[in-house]
Amino acid sequence: MASWQAKVAAFLVRRRVKPALGDMRDIGKVRAVFNTALAPPRGARFEPATLGGVPGEWVTAANGPAASAHSSGADAGSPVATTLLYLHGGGFVGCSPRTHRPLTATLALQGLRLFVPDYRLAPEHPFPAALDDVLAVWRALRAAHDAAGGHGRLVVAGDSAGGNLAVALMLRLRDAGERLPDAAALFSPATDLTGGSASIRANAERDAMFRGEALAHIADAYLAGADAAQHHVSPLLADLHGLPPLLVHVGIEECLRDDGLRLAAKARAAGVRVQVQLWPVVPHVWQLLWRLPEARQSVRIAVQFLREALPISPARPEHHDVLIIGAGLSGIGAAVHLQNHCPDLHVTLLESRAAMGGTWDLFRYPGVRSDSDMYTLGYAFKPWADAKAIADGPAIRRYIEDTATERGIDHGVRYGHRLVAADWSSAEARWYVTVERGGEHTGESGDESGAPPERVTMTCGFLHLCSGYYSYAQGYRPPFPGEENFRGTLVHPQFWPQTLQWAGQRVVVIGSGATAVTLVPELAKTAAQVTMLQRSPTYVVARPAVDALAEWLKQRLPAMWAYRLVRSKNILLSIVLFRLARRRPEKVKQRLIGLAQAQLAPGYDVATHFTPRYKPWDQRICLVPDGDLFAAIKAGRAEVVTDQIAHFTDTGITLASGRQLPADIIVTATGLQLNVPGDVAYRVDGVAVNPADGMIYKGMMYSGLPNLINTFGYTNASWTLKADLTAGYLCRLLRHMQRHGQAVATPRRDPAMPEQPFLAFTSGYVLRATGQLPKQGARKPWRLYQNYLLDLLMLRFGRIDDGTLELKPAPAAGAANSP
Repeated sequence: MASWQAKVAAFLVRRRVKPALGDMRDIGKVRAVFNTALAPPRGARFEPATLGGVPGEWVTAANGPAASAHSSGADAGSPVATTLLYLHGGGFVGCSPRTHRPLTATLALQGLRLFVPDYRLAPEHPFPAALDDVLAVWRALRAAHDAAGGHGRLVVAGDSAGGNLAVALMLRLRDAGERLPDAAALFSPATDLTGGSASIRANAERDAMFRGEALAHIADAYLAGADAAQHHVSPLLADLHGLPPLLVHVGIEECLRDDGLRLAAKARAAGVRVQVQLWPVVPHVWQLLWRLPEARQSVRIAVQFLREALPISPARPEHHDVLIIGAGLSGIGAAVHLQNHCPDLHVTLLESRAAMGGTWDLFRYPGVRSDSDMYTLGYAFKPWADAKAIADGPAIRRYIEDTATERGIDHGVRYGHRLVAADWSSAEARWYVTVERGGEHTGESGDESGAPPERVTMTCGFLHLCSGYYSYAQGYRPPFPGEENFRGTLVHPQFWPQTLQWAGQRVVVIGSGATAVTLVPELAKTAAQVTMLQRSPTYVVARPAVDALAEWLKQRLPAMWAYRLVRSKNILLSIVLFRLARRRPEKVKQRLIGLAQAQLAPGYDVATHFTPRYKPWDQRICLVPDGDLFAAIKAGRAEVVTDQIAHFTDTGITLASGRQLPADIIVTATGLQLNVPGDVAYRVDGVAVNPADGMIYKGMMYSGLPNLINTFGYTNASWTLKADLTAGYLCRLLRHMQRHGQAVATPRRDPAMPEQPFLAFTSGYVLRATGQLPKQGARKPWRLYQNYLLDLLMLRFGRIDDGTLELKPAPAAGAANSP
């Protein structure tokens, strides 16, 4: 969570700086605002100097040797000698080494030795004057460094326009065949002066300092008619191969956010080691406000990166603080939680498919929708704005995508990356993960190039699995006698052909679960006849598609207040109804059957078709918005048949009763194939571990597996309720470990703890996967409550160090700490 200091700073910048800058047409006015200098922290020394004919200043710690005393370019006493060329921002028209002393002094106090050039400014000296000055300074620094023996590291950093110059400098050096910096750090860099980043417009109101469209005026002053698309002006548009390791820090609400994120994504795709982090609330180049906790964190991370980062190689795999597996509803939500509460951690999302959305991108069958209301299936931090509480798949997918776009997470998702193996190293306190990159898993059609997937190794401190609980590669599809004789179309909803035409066709849907009750009314709109063929009935309950109370509250309260009230109401209602179903199952059963009877024509055989043999909530109850399934049956457009399949024929299905069901299309809505926790080979110090052999801790961690959390939502409520709690607990755990110097968290099972099945659920997909699921215990923290309020108390307010979770520091020898 953003600090109160950051919130105050953003407020003051919005109230004072943004109005003072105006539309930024008046460059003199802009320069006056930018040239207002803040007091730097004490303890730094500033020495005027000239390098390469360009004036500037050396910045060092006052308790260390002066810049002139450094004969070798080494910064005395630092773990790795590092000299930094720092390029100040200011829109190319303002600022100076003096204005940036709060930031450069902070860097110096971390042990770096900096030179900050006072490069020429526009409009008096337009492009390429500033870049020419920076290049001249770099060459002078490099010559002095080499003449002194070349010891230590020579790096570059810059903010805003200075970040632009830093990347442009590296491109010029690379293209000239000269040695590049060892690493680069970019704070809120402006990398695309064509204005091509979506955040320029999307964050125009959110940005505390700028209006996005106004940035074009200072860009024009710098360009003076030059082409904004040329690579040394907009380095984002260049080929980025061969650049050194890059660190990019940007604020979520900045107009320039996507300039940094797009550069990071493009550089990573070019094989560059990139560490990118987003920070909530903070204003543009918040590192200048050195008293902010976020400023100190950002500088500390940048200094470590500049000192240690090395290019990716087999001997130095890419490292991440947290790897999130899956960019669906859970993965994107987890990324936002980590971004809000642990912005100083390097978090990366890996998605095996070619797009985000998970379930809601994979399933494209007609009418696909949630069977949970969006006030509880939605994120706790983002209100659901649409009118329909029971939303369709495309609307949910848009909600996920909008969340990722608003937070800048969309640029950081690595698509076509499938986790295949994870090996924990106790000696290094990290996971070594094997990832398949590319190949057929990248999309429904496979890799168009036909190339096999490439295997790469990454490391991470924490592995967070958000890939769901079922196989994306296959659904559950039992064989049927004689199905090879059927001359029509046979389709599974998980792999629905987008070209399939069902208008005027006879359709049989095999199944009675959530997918079947969704498909039948949608297909019935245009099909000649739709039959839902079920072996046994399921509880089906009609519910209004629009929550009237929610819509009433939206008209009268701020969006988040209304959302939270409706969310709380729906959570409490679901808990009460579930407990009632458990305590008085027969009464609840009769009530549910009565509700179904009321939706259908008098005399309809509800006893046969809508009276299940099991108790309510032994399996999930199916919701139908506005009773659309019942309406289709009542209108005669759809029929429910309760029977068993004898065999397929060339024209349809013969039932055990002897009845013939003619069909042009047969849909096997027969369920999912569980896959928990994914097709991943796990090892601990080289020894194979099967998570299913363990016991589940707090519904998310496995006994004996360190630093791994798996998201598994509720079976009796919305998935996201538990996913939100799980991600929140991960953030709490990581912050606790940071505060106490701990690196390893492993649940340790009490051998005397009695075992119970993971899920007390009789659905076919659960029973088929019994051997894949871990066990739960008889009491907390090993018991699954399936109750949001109890989990809320345990996960949000319970002790982290509870005596069951073993917390240890990193081994004394440590791992290679290269970022």
